[in-house]
Amino acid sequence: MIRVPALLLLACAFAYGAEQPARRIVVLKIDGLNADLLYRNMREKDPTTGKPRLPWFAHIFGDNGTVFENFYTRGISLSAPSWSMLDTGRHAVIRGNAEYDRYTGEVYDYLNFFPFYLGYARGREVDMPGVEVLDASGIPLSIDAFGYTHTHESFQLFQRGVRWPTLEHALGRHFSKSDLLARLEHAGSASFEEDLDDETTSELTAALQQPEALYLDFFTGSLDHEAHATNDPAAVYQVLRRLDTLAGRIWTAIQNSPMADQTIFAVVSDHGMNNVPGILSQTFSLPDLFNNPSGGAHHVLTDRYQLSEYKLRGLNPLVHRVITPSTSSFYLQGQASRYPTAWLDIDGNERAAVHLRNSDLNKIHILLRELARSGLPAEVRRAAAAYLRQTIDSHRAAWTKTANDLDRELGSLKQVIESRREIVAEQPKKWTHEQIAAGHDEAARRLADELHAWEREYASYSAYVSHLRALLALNPDPSRPLRKKIEDLVPKLSLGDNNTIRDLQHYVVGPSPDGLALDAAGHLDPQGSFRYVDNFELLASQRVRNNPQSALSSKPVDFIATSLPDTDSSHVYWLYGDEDRQLVILTDPEGNIAVRPVAHLQGDEEGKVSWSPQFWAPGFPLHLFEDPALQLPSGTDRAAWLSAWHTEREWMHAVHGCEYSNAVIGITEELSPVAANVPGPQGLNPILLRFERRRRELVQADFHVFASDHWNFNSRFPNPGGNHGSFFRISTHSVWMLSGAGIPARVVTEPYDSLNFASTLLSLTGRKPPIPDRVVTFERDRGSFAHAEERRFVQPQRGELNKPDILTNPVAAGTRLVLRGDTKQ
Repeated sequence: MIRVPALLLLACAFAYGAEQPARRIVVLKIDGLNADLLYRNMREKDPTTGKPRLPWFAHIFGDNGTVFENFYTRGISLSAPSWSMLDTGRHAVIRGNAEYDRYTGEVYDYLNFFPFYLGYARGREVDMPGVEVLDASGIPLSIDAFGYTHTHESFQLFQRGVRWPTLEHALGRHFSKSDLLARLEHAGSASFEEDLDDETTSELTAALQQPEALYLDFFTGSLDHEAHATNDPAAVYQVLRRLDTLAGRIWTAIQNSPMADQTIFAVVSDHGMNNVPGILSQTFSLPDLFNNPSGGAHHVLTDRYQLSEYKLRGLNPLVHRVITPSTSSFYLQGQASRYPTAWLDIDGNERAAVHLRNSDLNKIHILLRELARSGLPAEVRRAAAAYLRQTIDSHRAAWTKTANDLDRELGSLKQVIESRREIVAEQPKKWTHEQIAAGHDEAARRLADELHAWEREYASYSAYVSHLRALLALNPDPSRPLRKKIEDLVPKLSLGDNNTIRDLQHYVVGPSPDGLALDAAGHLDPQGSFRYVDNFELLASQRVRNNPQSALSSKPVDFIATSLPDTDSSHVYWLYGDEDRQLVILTDPEGNIAVRPVAHLQGDEEGKVSWSPQFWAPGFPLHLFEDPALQLPSGTDRAAWLSAWHTEREWMHAVHGCEYSNAVIGITEELSPVAANVPGPQGLNPILLRFERRRRELVQADFHVFASDHWNFNSRFPNPGGNHGSFFRISTHSVWMLSGAGIPARVVTEPYDSLNFASTLLSLTGRKPPIPDRVVTFERDRGSFAHAEERRFVQPQRGELNKPDILTNPVAAGTRLVLRGDTKQ
């Protein structure tokens, strides 16, 4: 293991003017809180009292702590991937709120608490799905660095175990006699979420009195929920006031605890929210588009029921796979439950991940159905059988390698399954109070849960391999109808391999209206035999005819993003606005990034891509060239700078204030090969490490669709208030504030992102940071920070909630405010 140099920890201690690092961390996690919204309300005064509108936040962090003015979501502004980076300090291996395994159809539903609670109560689950994925990937949570007996964790997406007493007491509060009477008399009693927050606060306050509690956190989604539902500033402000009171209660408890001078209080949010008064977020239904014949007439799979189906069955919290059939399917009528061909993750609203069944697998399925018909003309049957063999042969090398590799991986998996069964069988049936307090019972259940997951994986991947080998062995008789069952050849609830750019631009959605066609030589003519859809042109061409809001474009899709084949040791990413306005983003092995404008990018049948270079001009995706907030050195040529190679830090400084914020970096985080971020648990068999990396790659989407400003793809709820998921600055600008244990009073203007948070907090307590060069160090100014009252909060250029303003108050004599953040970046 690599040890953090003692010099680093010593530097952190001296940077804070402390002889020893802080011992305790308390983290308030606020889902969906936009930094500009919070800072504006911290800065503004209540006209009736003359005090800040959020007095506790202003006192704890504005006057006595460090505010990171330019802190951003790394990657897309979705809860699951964002919290995964904040809670681990590592690059994302989770890239969406819901993910689907292309081979087996397994659904990773990261936002649904109910199946987890039910599974935990039945003794079948221990951790939330996201934690299970991180554990399998060998990525620890920050909380793990403190040890089970030294932590106090709240309910959240990346949660270990369940605090049943908290739920029990919260339910007792919610359904108490006084609460029920209040409902009858005033219809204004607290919601269950508020009761749960109150109970969690009480328990956290009590835990702060215990010296052994070294990591405590409190997660709340109240702001995210309210800001999705309404854009009324008064309603959003009321939630902010409750959060302000919550921060005050936690801070007061910290000050009254025996470790007050050794405790750091942190507030962090995972992303912002595109919530602007006077503008309603408007939904465009991607399921409807893909169900439609013009979109491919797909049977569509999502993880939730759509709004049109949101009746009593939509209230079932255990649902994680919903299939919406197409009434216009070209060749799969009545087979929606077995063969959905478009799988969508639309949670996140401003962005959707699209997984399409492999185009050649569609082609094979169509040919198999045609060959099974008894009335197919003999010459067409011969040509179809030959073309089917040709199509399978084009994948033979890749499929054979996949099947052989999976056989080896599943063989290793079978060995660890057998070994684990013996270990699980030897676990105690009952646990003492001391063992439960130490977490031994949960550790044992974790071993059993992992065993059950391995058994499921072994069965599902084995089934996929058997189908793959059946296809490879297929040699249809060209003289008579196919006798084999298609279900034995084409796996159900499976998409096969990811599509190439050529596949997505020339995607097979069904047979042609006239059926299979032959060319002059008597061979099957693929152009005349199949229906095709260009998915990029399809999405970019969508327009709405009735748009009652002038602030919204009639074009609901902003751009589409996907990965391209690597070139010259570089990863390449493609942003499609339309045929004439596209970007390619390139990264080299050293992490440098270049952005180039292109047009008419095309993929060929060999998997290669080509494009036409363009000159920079307004209108390309991300609109960097024309953005007035792009910060470049004076006299710099914009076009030349944007096309040149720069470090990530240079890009961050240049673009973070732009309308699309840190999108250039976010694209590389979201679309980069995920396997490189999977170290695997310590000591893992290399074959099983390859298997785990494969599983993480298999949940990656074919492409991502990003909505135009104030549009969203959430067809389950209308979410009229605001949404997130995009790279808009209003959606990515997040909160990070620190106070306590030697934290200086200052504002840091240097831009940072999600990866800086956990490494910095862990280093402050003398623990190993996940990425040492992401640690932010603070240099105490020689003047006094205690009385500094001037703060400058940078604001975006959008919306009433985000008007730029500078609070200027007299600065106490003899003080000097430092707005520079020294970093190790």
